[in-house]
Amino acid sequence: MKRLILLMITCYCLLPGHANTDIASDSLLQVLQTLPHDTTRLSTLNDIIKIEQNNYKCIQYSDTLMQEALKLKNDKYASLAAYYHLLYYYNRSEQDSVAKWIVRIEPYVQRSGLWDYFFDAQRFQIDLYTFTEQYELAISEANKMKQKALNTNSNRGTVAAYQCLSNAYIGSQRWDEGLKALEEAYRLLPKKGNAVVHISVLSQLISVTKEMKDNNRQLKYLQELESVLRKFIIDNPSLKDGFADVFIFNEIFYAHYYLNTNQPLLAYSHIEKSKKYLTENTYFMYKVLYYDIYAEYYQSIKQYQQASAYIDTTLTMLKKDFTSDYAEQLLKQAKIWVEAEDYNKATTLYQQALAIKDSAAMALSNTQMEQIKKSYNLDKIELKQQKQTNQIRLTSLVAITAILIVLFISLFRLFKIRKALKYSESEIRKAAETVRVTNEIKNRFLSNMSYNIRTPLNNVVGFSQLIASEPNIDENTREEYSAIIHQSSEKLMRLVNDVLDLSRLEAKMMKFQIQDYDAVALCNEVCYMARMNNEKTGIQIRFTSEVDSLSLHTDTTRLGHALLSTLTYPQEYEPEEQPEERIIYFTVSRNGGMLQFRILNSPLADENFTSQESIIRHEINQLLLAYFGGIYQVNAQGTEGSEIVFAYPIASESE
Repeated sequence: MKRLILLMITCYCLLPGHANTDIASDSLLQVLQTLPHDTTRLSTLNDIIKIEQNNYKCIQYSDTLMQEALKLKNDKYASLAAYYHLLYYYNRSEQDSVAKWIVRIEPYVQRSGLWDYFFDAQRFQIDLYTFTEQYELAISEANKMKQKALNTNSNRGTVAAYQCLSNAYIGSQRWDEGLKALEEAYRLLPKKGNAVVHISVLSQLISVTKEMKDNNRQLKYLQELESVLRKFIIDNPSLKDGFADVFIFNEIFYAHYYLNTNQPLLAYSHIEKSKKYLTENTYFMYKVLYYDIYAEYYQSIKQYQQASAYIDTTLTMLKKDFTSDYAEQLLKQAKIWVEAEDYNKATTLYQQALAIKDSAAMALSNTQMEQIKKSYNLDKIELKQQKQTNQIRLTSLVAITAILIVLFISLFRLFKIRKALKYSESEIRKAAETVRVTNEIKNRFLSNMSYNIRTPLNNVVGFSQLIASEPNIDENTREEYSAIIHQSSEKLMRLVNDVLDLSRLEAKMMKFQIQDYDAVALCNEVCYMARMNNEKTGIQIRFTSEVDSLSLHTDTTRLGHALLSTLTYPQEYEPEEQPEERIIYFTVSRNGGMLQFRILNSPLADENFTSQESIIRHEINQLLLAYFGGIYQVNAQGTEGSEIVFAYPIASESE
């Protein structure tokens, strides 16, 4: 539950609160009415806000605190009032309001020196970037925050920056980098520092080590969190109820640890302990974790019906706002029914979960593609305008040069000739500057393009310019440059054709030439072509078929191209003089109504050869198989090596 975990591990920046606070709040309100407008009144308002932080009254009292602090020109309480506004809007994920109050709080903290609150506020903003999947922006802002914290000697700010970096890395599945950032935050914690910050870092470490299945480190951090909590509550007994969620977290993750180490009875005892901290005010994500751990417990003792019932509870809670976590819970429920050997239920759940995940991935891909298109169109317009400007300048330069030539051959005296030369020199410098500016614009244009398009395009343009600008170039060099231009053009054309094919497949506008053809014969033809392509690459193909002959209703050219792409290196791969030997095992078998093509040790599935071209090829293959009612699966981390599986229907209804 990646998104829910991110929400959970960012919640510890909340202020310590109280349960059953109506009496305390009413008492302070009565006192407030009798106080004059001075710092005592501001302090009382501050205490009321801490009590009311979990409800709508918090923002009302924060507004009052801000107004009265500004009247008294008290930057300390103005900083706190702005911080409470930020906290309120952060808990409601109102990103624009958080950004507005970040700007407002900075001048107050500069004058009051309360930089810790400013960096906590920045953490709210960065964590919202992470929560909305703007990971690179979150990483960039976290690094800026870290530098600012170092400049102001704020230990708490530095720790918070590392926590933000960890959240962004974890959100983008870079678990090792996320854990490294968290451990750096943990190392920087002062021994007698803020207990809430200490609890926050430890809770993140527990969450991450649990997801990484590092049981030893998880237990270490659990025990330390328990110790810090115990000491903090001894020193602040009135805050025990306010830390109920942290106690729930601790007990639930102890239960996870014992389930992971096959000690279900101990796990159950901690689950039962967590129940006593659960109230109607318990934060949403802890309730989800509570029901989820019950599901894992019942699954571990093979009471699958109860386990599935608890998963149903979490699905109800997650369905509206946490689509990706909802899909992961569906997968978890499917695994429960797989263990229970109820494969019909499991299959339905797998299909639902994968459909949701595919939809989310497609939406993200479409958004990114639109952003690329917008950027490309802007660069294209800018380049066109620059070309027009350059043409005007070039025309002017030619005219000036003509005038200079006329002046040079005229009967004017040496003085005018020298003057003309100086003028010409000035214009040449301007032209050189124009060329420099043009090159900078070209570089910016190229840097915004995909690497796989930019590289061959640079080759074509660069070597074409060399040939055009050097008329005396020798024939061998010209042929070499021409060959490079030809190769780059072919590579660029392949990539463009792949993108066009992908677009046609996505738009369902691809035209197919469908015929009945023997699958085994097609595989033999593909193997023959692959062996010809692989003569210098070191690839050997071992083809075996478990069927003698089987007719497929398909477009043999496109299916053959898809199979061929799995049996050769990517086009941009250049083998060494003595390439490493690679054996690809290609197997064809029948599985019910599907014909299965299994390619083991395929370079296309190897992470070492991942590129934009290979990604597009995967998408084309997937859409092609989907069109004919088949399945395309890639497993780069298979136990026997990288693996690609085609499943093609034997009796397709596609036309």
